[in-house]
Amino acid sequence: MFGPVTISTQIEISASPATVRSAFLDFARVKKCTGWSIGVKGSNQQPAELTKGDRLRVDLGGLAFSPNVLHNEPELFIWDGNIPGIISGKHHFYFSPSETNPGGTTFIQKEDFTGILTLFWPRASTKAWSNEKWNAFNEALKKEVEQS
Repeated sequence: MFGPVTISTQIEISASPATVRSAFLDFARVKKCTGWSIGVKGSNQQPAELTKGDRLRVDLGGLAFSPNVLHNEPELFIWDGNIPGIISGKHHFYFSPSETNPGGTTFIQKEDFTGILTLFWPRASTKAWSNEKWNAFNEALKKEVEQS
């Protein structure tokens, strides 16, 4: 394996981790407020019921893929998207009690990339694109949750 290359963003949200997680798992709501399209692939399963191995359909606004769910717990949701032998990305969404905002949430997105493609990283443009997309998602989710 090559890598890993890790990219991470975070934001403080004035709502409980359970509230933020619930909003995140409302995939129709996420699409409406963030523009990211996340859906369950090949099943009528509810997002809160997803387990390891279930598949998603994800479109981050021009970047579409079908990752596998690795974890779906109250404090952590992880998917793994990959092109076998080329790149694998484990994308983590953390819903942690805030240490700076009592009753709030520290929402973190982190992705660990491995594979041969990471030999060409770190590329500032790749990290900047990811940070821009993720920070926009974080801000939109924060606004949606705090206005509800």
